[in-house]
Amino acid sequence: MDLTARQQIARELCQRLAAQPAAAIVVAGMIEPPTPLTDFDPLEVLVVVEGMAVRPCHSFIVQNMPVTIHTIAQSDLSAMLRAPDLRWPQWLGWLAALQPLIGDGQRVQEWLTQAKAVPERDFHRSILPHLPQLVFGCYGELRAAAVRRHERDAVILAPALLAELHTALCLINRRWPTQRRFAGIAESFAFPLQPRDWPQLAEAILNAHQLDEIVRLAGTLIANYWQLLVRCSLTIEYHQTTATTPL
Repeated sequence: MDLTARQQIARELCQRLAAQPAAAIVVAGMIEPPTPLTDFDPLEVLVVVEGMAVRPCHSFIVQNMPVTIHTIAQSDLSAMLRAPDLRWPQWLGWLAALQPLIGDGQRVQEWLTQAKAVPERDFHRSILPHLPQLVFGCYGELRAAAVRRHERDAVILAPALLAELHTALCLINRRWPTQRRFAGIAESFAFPLQPRDWPQLAEAILNAHQLDEIVRLAGTLIANYWQLLVRCSLTIEYHQTTATTPL
């Protein structure tokens, strides 16, 4: 399906959404697909609404093409721009690639400008409570797979670890991805704030197939990531007993 046909399907979906009785769409459109376009690329639609997003994510198939509609309330989006969380890289990446089809398309540029305007200190203060959700759990699973000698689990966990670290680097650098999959990870190789040897270690982990080699490389990467967090004054919560944990 060519780009024009995709845009027409996206436009029809947006118009149907806008015609619903409770709809109050601020802007809606198609997220630009990867290039070169193929018949297998899914269609993604982004919708920003007034009020509450009743159905944040809705997926189905149209003419053999997977379709996903991502919906967010304008108030939630504005709050995320002021106080970024783990959703920030994904949503800002979507907004930057949005082709508005209905509503006020000018708002998209306004939101992107707001996102860039948050001072680094405030941005880092906001993301700090969320960073423990990334990287460390996946690395723990990888170490557990090594103890159990589950090599196939390690092969699956390795790219997941890199994907989570990529999200963390987008947040630390206040940059949203403009590419997908490995191209997005490769894009982060040029970020000013990154773990030592990040490009080399990422490539080596993806190319490794032996359990011990994957774990050794991942251990080096995590140690370098800790050093990055220290350099950026991003102190992850660490407790010796449950008595000091904030519940």
